[in-house]
Order: sequence, then C-alpha cells, then structure tokens
Amino acid sequence: MGSKLEFLHFVVFFLCLCQLRICLGDGKLRFCKNGEFKILQVADMHYADGKKTLCKNVLPQQMKTCSDLNTTAFIHRLIVAEKPDLIVFTGDNIFGSDVTNPEASMNAAFGPAISSKIPWAAVLGNHDQESTLSREGVMKYISGMNHTLSKVNPNRFHVIDGYGNYNLEVHGFEGSRFLNKSVLNLYFLDSGDYSTVPDIRGYGWIKPSQQYWFQQTSKMLQKAYKTKPVPQKDPAPGLAYFHIPLPEYANFDSSNFTGVKRDGISSASINSGFFNTMVKAGDVKAVFTGHDHLNDFCGELTGIHLCYAGGFGYHAYGLTGWSRRARVVVASLEKTRNGGWGAVQSIRTWKRLDDKHLTVIDRQLIWSKSSSGSPGEKPAGGDGKLRFGKNGEFKILQVADMHYADGKKTLCEDVMPEQMKSCSDLNTTAFIHRMIVAEKPDLIVFTGDNIYGSDTKNPVASMNAAFAPAISSRIPWAAILGNHDQESTLSRKGLMKHISGMKYTRSKVNPKHFHDIDGYGNYNLEVHGFKGSRLVNKSVLNLYFLDSGDYSTVPDIPGYGWIKPSQQYWFEQTSKKLQKAYKKKPVPHKDPAPGLAYFHIPLPEYAQFDTSNFTGVRQERTGSASINSGFFTTMVEAGDVKAVFTGHDHLNDFCGKLTGIHLCYAGGFGYHAYGLAGWSRRARIVLASLEKTGKGGWGAVQSIRTWKRLDDKHLTAIDRQLIWSKRSSGSPGETPIAGA
Repeated sequence: MGSKLEFLHFVVFFLCLCQLRICLGDGKLRFCKNGEFKILQVADMHYADGKKTLCKNVLPQQMKTCSDLNTTAFIHRLIVAEKPDLIVFTGDNIFGSDVTNPEASMNAAFGPAISSKIPWAAVLGNHDQESTLSREGVMKYISGMNHTLSKVNPNRFHVIDGYGNYNLEVHGFEGSRFLNKSVLNLYFLDSGDYSTVPDIRGYGWIKPSQQYWFQQTSKMLQKAYKTKPVPQKDPAPGLAYFHIPLPEYANFDSSNFTGVKRDGISSASINSGFFNTMVKAGDVKAVFTGHDHLNDFCGELTGIHLCYAGGFGYHAYGLTGWSRRARVVVASLEKTRNGGWGAVQSIRTWKRLDDKHLTVIDRQLIWSKSSSGSPGEKPAGGDGKLRFGKNGEFKILQVADMHYADGKKTLCEDVMPEQMKSCSDLNTTAFIHRMIVAEKPDLIVFTGDNIYGSDTKNPVASMNAAFAPAISSRIPWAAILGNHDQESTLSRKGLMKHISGMKYTRSKVNPKHFHDIDGYGNYNLEVHGFKGSRLVNKSVLNLYFLDSGDYSTVPDIPGYGWIKPSQQYWFEQTSKKLQKAYKKKPVPHKDPAPGLAYFHIPLPEYAQFDTSNFTGVRQERTGSASINSGFFTTMVEAGDVKAVFTGHDHLNDFCGKLTGIHLCYAGGFGYHAYGLAGWSRRARIVLASLEKTGKGGWGAVQSIRTWKRLDDKHLTAIDRQLIWSKRSSGSPGETPIAGA
C-alpha cells in the first residue's frame, strides 16, 4: 500500500505543476483573471511518523493499510480537484506526543503544499508543541519552509502573546484599478494550547495583546482601503483563521447552521471577548477553526459566520464511517461596468469529503456585498424607512435592563455558583447575539438601564460595547434611558446625544418641534406598509418612545420619576397628527393605526394585575412612581396605543390587558443586573402582521403578538400571546381574505 501511495503522490505532483493557477506574479497574493481567490482549509492533520503511524476511527477493513499517508493523499487529491490559491493549515498539524522528529513530521505534513508550489499559511493548535520543539520553535521552523507565507509574529508588535499572529493581504486583479489595494484581508492568530492560569482550567484563548494587534491591523487596512485611489466606503471583507473555537460557537443548534454538530464546543472556559472585538472592528465576515473534529457546521452570529472545517487527518480522532473532510472558501470579485474586475462581491464556502468522488456538500453564501446592508435596509426595502417586509411582518426585539458596565471585568449578579467565575457583561453581549440570530428582528429596542452608571468607568465605552451587537448586525435600533444610565460622568442629555449619534440608531434626543419638553429621549418612529402595497407611504404601525425619568426632584414626592405633562402633550399631538394622516387618502382608514409605547419605569396601573389576569410571572412589586401622572388615561383617550412595554422590575415579565391596552414587562436581560439565581435572563419579542388583501397583497396591520425568549440552551420561547387583532371588517380598498 505504501508504494502505491507514493506513486500516487508522484502522479498528483506532476498534475499539480501542469494545471495549477498561481496568481503571484509580483510576489503578492491577488485575485486571478477569473475574478476568484480560493482558499483550502486543512484542520487537524495530527501527522506523526508517516506510514508507521496508524489511523484512528476508520472502518475495520481500512485499519491494516491506513496511515498518515492517507492524510497526505487526501491533500493531494484536494489540490488537484480545487486548485486553491492558498492553503491554510489551522493547527494540530502534527500530533506532538506521537512524533519522533517534529521537523521531519512537519516536512511530510506540509509536503503536498510545498511540492505544488501553492502559497500556504499555518497556525498552531494545542498538540503541535508536544514533541521536542516549543511553540516558538515550531512556528520558526514553519516560517522558514518553502512557499509558506506563515510568520512567527508581526514585525512591529514585539510584545504579543503566542506565536503565529500575522495577516495576509489579497490584492485585486492585476489588470484592475484595485491592483495595489488589499480587497480581502486574512487574519491568523494563535489561540494557544492550555490555560496557564491556576484558577482557569481548560484550553487557551486569544489574549488582549493579540486582540490589540488585530484591532490596530484592521484599522490600518480599513484606512488604506478607504483612501485614494478608488476610495471605498465600507471596509474590505476579512476572514480569521485560528485553532480553538470561540465560546460563541456554542450559541448554535441545528436550526441555525449548515453542517453537523457531533462534538461539544471545546473552547476556553472563559470568554476573552475576541468575538466582540471582531464585531466592533466591522470587517471580519467569517471565522474558521478546527479542534472539534466531529463538528463541521457554519452559522452566522451578528454578521460573522463561525465555521468549523471538520476533521481532516487520519491519525486524529474521528467517527467510523464519517468521512474526513476539508473546507473550501472562494471569494469572487464584482464585475465593473466596463467588464473589468472590482472589489469583492461575495464569499462562499463548501466542504469536500474524502470519499471516492471527493463529494461536495453544504454550499453556503457567507457574505455578499449587496446583502451587507445599511441602516433600515431589511425592513425598509432600501428607501431608509422602517417598513414591513415581503413576508408581511415587522418584528421588534425588546432588551430591558442590560446594566452593562466594564465588559469582562464586570461580574454577574444572581447566577448559579458554577457560573460565577466565568460570568461577566460578555454574557449579556452573547445573549443579544443569540437573540439576533434566532429572531432576526427588524428593530431592536433598548428600554433603559442600558448601562449601570455607578459601576461604569467610561460611559461612552460602555455604551459602545452595550449596543455593539445591534450596530454590528446593521439592524435599526432605538434606545431610551432608565434610572441608572446617568449615574456615571455623563448627564441624561449627554447620554442621549451620544446614543443618537451612533451607527444604525433611530434614537433621538427629543422631537425637533417641541423645545420645551421634559426629559431626553422622547420621539416616535413610523413603520410603513409593504413597499409593493397601496400603504407604501402610510405609517401602519406607530412606535412611541418616552423618558420616564430617574428619580423625583420634588421634595415631598419620594421615589422614581414619571412622564410629565409636557411629554404627554407631545404624545397627544403626535398621535393626533398620525391618526389624521392615516385617515386621509390614498386608502383612508376609519380607525387609527395601532401604536406601541416603550419606556423604562412602569406605570402605577401595572400594580392592578394579579396572577388571574396576566400571562407571565410577578416576583416583585411594581416599582412605579409614587404618584400617578395620568399617562395611562392619556393613552386610553388617544385611542391608538395597544400595548406598553417597560423594564425596571427585573423579576417581573408578565403582560396583561387593562382598558384595551396591554401592559407588559420584558423581564431582566443583563447579567450585571439583579436577578434570581436559576431564573433565566430573558427578552421580549413583538410581531406585527399585515392582513392579506383580496388581490393577494398586503394591507394594514391585522394582528400583534408577543412572546419571550429565555437565555437557556435552546433559547426557549414562552408565553405566546395575542395582544391585538383588527376587527374583521376591512378598510376601504383593502378587503381582507376571510380567515387570513
């Protein structure tokens, strides 16, 4: 068998030299004349001593003849089949503890890439250094091998953790205007081997020094991409490669990824925040790891695909009968008007199995320039307005009481004992990411106590981190203040000014034409009808946001703030204006469009509910103002508000109807906020659905429903409710279908 494999290697080597296209004429990685750049990822070869090393977890009939040479043959086959422009080895390239001579093992492991003369890059896993060479020694040896682009570490960053942190630039096609620009950026990082911190068990992680290098490199590349010649508005897409998966990989289940999950997620036992760092940077579109050989899935979380390659090597553990595999990524350029090549248009991925036909499975679109979006693009259809989508729905995610402070330095409150060591603000961030992936909202609403001011060193930095998942997802979002946001160094006005200037937000400091209004963060948003309907220019769902204040400033009135007469007057006038517009041509309506109100501190009327007349739970008293300002009555008189959504009381998540208006809590969301150990953090979803017209189009809002999601393993949905439903009689010109 050994001689046959060696002959096969020779044949494949000859074919490689004859057929491969390598676009490296000027020494730079660049896109080829077909407008593509293809990367082959090889994860977990676990190479040892060649034909002397037996395979693991293969079929009984394979055992006698199977060795490391099967791994080598698989690489050769892939090189011929895919003709990659770059080969990336993502760690555990050799299995150090079974290696007699690490240099010889690396020579053999990387031999197919070297003999093909294809550029290649490598990072380390947790097993590479387990022979006689240190991690530094292994990377030094790799970086000196033929045709490699691997580096020990970046030249200008002398103090950086690990070995194998570097980046590669892929330039535009040689005949294009992007000749001297990197249009695709590749980041390689050392995710370590094992924790060296006594109180932190398990695998390694990407350290702050590495994250700082990544941030600075990303900024430098983005700046260059946005300058002349051919300045670009958005950053060039980036891909990140390392060995050990991030904790965020655990956020996926079979409903939201492509591929299979047959292993646990063997990430570090702490969250170093690198996912959040990438989200903030804004250019990374996908991460590719190895380590967990029986996982090969790829799913999107807050705008970044997290992907496994699946186990490649035959001396690595696997699953008998489950083919070894590799991941391929291809980036494609857009065609310019004159028929040339421009910037990157799309990035796709698939996997190849080591079977008779090198079967291709699980083709996915990872990113495309056209779908990268802009504020309001999803619900607005490209005209900048919030509007219902083609499915006739508009979905709102409510996030209440994040209490964000200083990120991973800020410990959680009221969690189970086993969670305490590793729990921080980053758990709050991860929960938002999971919710965005699971629900795909059209608008995210933050209903106050977004940051916990008294524990915040830098309120601007805390807000940037707290709202980062919404910003990175490019989903429109809106925020109001609670009673704790201003307890740092920024006033309530200062906070709302900063929030209103952040990316993708629809938040406003206050309405333009009402100068004498109490508080900060009083505004409304209009959600227009489906773009292809007769209600394209009408607001069919109205959202009101109000500042419920922090604490009473009246000496004889203790406790929390309330919605003042000036705010109620603004609400009345705005509601009247919206109702008047809705009742006018074209498509005049008799009844007002439904409205929803969002603020932080619950109204005194919330105290009128008991367990017999609401859905959800009450586990604490209603923390409203000690006086009744009459705002509930004002809303009843206005006639359009169908539901109110608040936060403030973290252990209440109920929703009940009073005089035609549902009064709803979201339940506590943030991990630095008080809670109840064993009672999951949660968020509220609201879904408005349009009615079907007689012609099969979309009309006005037919119904509004709500439910909650728990931050448990399955993001369990609970307490589904119908909040409001339109009368069965239709509106002029918009005849609803019976039963729709």
